[in-house]
Amino acid sequence: MRLSAVILAIMMACIWPVQAVEKPAPVYGIDATGTIEIGPDGQVVRHQLDKGQPAAIEQALARNIGQWRFEPIVVDGKPVIAKTRMRLAIEALPTASEDYQLRIRGVWFGEPGRSAHDMRPPPYPRDAVYAGIGAKVVLVLQLDGQGQVQQVHAEQVSLDRLTRSESQAERWRGMFARTSIETAARWKFNISETLAGQPIGTSVRVPVTFSLTEGSRREGPDNVWHSYVPGPRVPAPWIVDTAVASQDVDSLKDGDVQALDSHFKLRNDLTGSLL
Repeated sequence: MRLSAVILAIMMACIWPVQAVEKPAPVYGIDATGTIEIGPDGQVVRHQLDKGQPAAIEQALARNIGQWRFEPIVVDGKPVIAKTRMRLAIEALPTASEDYQLRIRGVWFGEPGRSAHDMRPPPYPRDAVYAGIGAKVVLVLQLDGQGQVQQVHAEQVSLDRLTRSESQAERWRGMFARTSIETAARWKFNISETLAGQPIGTSVRVPVTFSLTEGSRREGPDNVWHSYVPGPRVPAPWIVDTAVASQDVDSLKDGDVQALDSHFKLRNDLTGSLL
């Protein structure tokens, strides 16, 4: 598939940069999102991409997604119809013929939506403002079928500057964690995953950034660099899947919601496959 005509559109819509495979030809990356529904046999019944995707991406995924196979989802001993949100990270790789080939870098399911009216950001701790300290707090939240938060855990708190001692750093991390947990307990999400027509609760990972130049925000500009001193990482006690618990958190940015326990399981790993 020749993609030269659409690479410019992908570059303009590019969400995350990817290191080039071979200079000088760069690799471009874009996220594609939408919904997918599977039948009791695990085959794809239908899918729909969100609006605004480049035409080449839509065409390639239309040919590809129908061939995906999932493990059947069972409720009360019976396979059921299930529906969820999907997110694909796609790369456009240079080829020897100076064209580009699309490849799947990753695919995730179960991402809930943010409820804009029910997700106020946490207040910036006053003492931290006076001290000129910022932070990135990575929260893990357990949600019920209505999108209400049942449990909140601060998985990692990273400060944006060094402190004089570890005990001082621990004090600041605790301060940012407390205000984040207290606020996040009142958040509400829009559940995307349904089994047999019923919404299913999930666990999600959500970053919250405190910056004196941007305030406490969930949606910050992608072109602003931040540096942090990583704090200790403590997995949420109810996440027992070690593979899920060890997922990369460094790449999460404000506005991201990372689903941790979708019921959708592909029979074959799509990472690295061509479209």
